[in-house]
Amino acid sequence: MKKIYYYRDEVNDDFASSNGKIDRDTVNGEYKYSHHSVWWKIGVFFAYRLIATPLVWLYTKIWLGIRVENRAAMRKVKGCFVYMNHTQNIADAFSPTILSFPKRAYVVTGPEAVSIKGIRVLVALLGAIPLPSALSAFRPFDNKLREAMEENASVIIYPEAHIWPYCNFIRRFPDKSFSYPCRLNAPVIAAVTVYRQRKIFKNLHPHITVYLSEPLYPDADLPEKQARRKLCDEAYDFMSRTAKEHNSYEYVKYIKIEDE
Repeated sequence: MKKIYYYRDEVNDDFASSNGKIDRDTVNGEYKYSHHSVWWKIGVFFAYRLIATPLVWLYTKIWLGIRVENRAAMRKVKGCFVYMNHTQNIADAFSPTILSFPKRAYVVTGPEAVSIKGIRVLVALLGAIPLPSALSAFRPFDNKLREAMEENASVIIYPEAHIWPYCNFIRRFPDKSFSYPCRLNAPVIAAVTVYRQRKIFKNLHPHITVYLSEPLYPDADLPEKQARRKLCDEAYDFMSRTAKEHNSYEYVKYIKIEDE
């Protein structure tokens, strides 16, 4: 039987919240976003390149059956921001590595991603860039995004913010995060995760296809607020159109509750 979620607010409703209490107030001016030591670079090489990348490839290719359409778009840019719909938990943490390869991939996360003792260093080594939870962290956060662009890496952002498992439509999202590419004059690639039914074991979770847009660029002739709105609309239009065209398989059903 198909699982059904009922929702009222597609911007704020969350169907994948953690039940545990996680400290979200740890990303302040004391949090170290940038690391330039040789030991950190060695740690990144082993954790990200030698261990995580092969394991992620096996998991996404064999278990998730991931396919990437228009991968050539990533080769047309150097550093870039990638905006994706948020419909998976583990897969959304892993797929950026596959989409970006051989580029280094970073993922903008909530502060809770680096709040769990024992794994916060590993999460940072693997590319998490947590959103600031205090004003004192905003400048280091911006500097880290700038470093990522200079590194010719990709920075993945999930503008829908909340995970809606296997949702096969694009939720409207705010334009605030599009200020990053506007300030850095960096290209944007919109990415859409869609689902296809397995050919065998059809009752298992579906396989994944990710469609990439051609690079989108900030309009330098517009003020930042208008430029980010335009860029957001362009990304949303591609994502919404692509989801409608290719996301015909409904593994989980979402029904909106209309207020009386």
